[in-house]
Amino acid sequence: MNVKFSFDKAIVERRGFTLEDVYRTIKNLFTAHDFPCVFDGDALAFRSKAHGDDFATMWDIILSLLRSDWFLDCATSCVWLDEDGEEDILAQVGKVQEQGV
Repeated sequence: MNVKFSFDKAIVERRGFTLEDVYRTIKNLFTAHDFPCVFDGDALAFRSKAHGDDFATMWDIILSLLRSDWFLDCATSCVWLDEDGEEDILAQVGKVQEQGV
């Protein structure tokens, strides 16, 4: 399982942040649970550790980001990748908000 993020630099800067600020925030959330950052550049990607609770933990992190206005404003993509394929998380924001998750 992997999750990949990209951000709009201009929007990030209009909100008073830098991409480095955003990357550091995202990295801190995932590395706190020992999920390795597997790509760092124009996008960030994190890989599961292949432990039983990885799925739930990664989704908890993603859901916390989806509750953040700054993330929704700045993210241009948030894609979940696993053995079943690819899922565009940002396309599901409305569903998550309706459920009050």
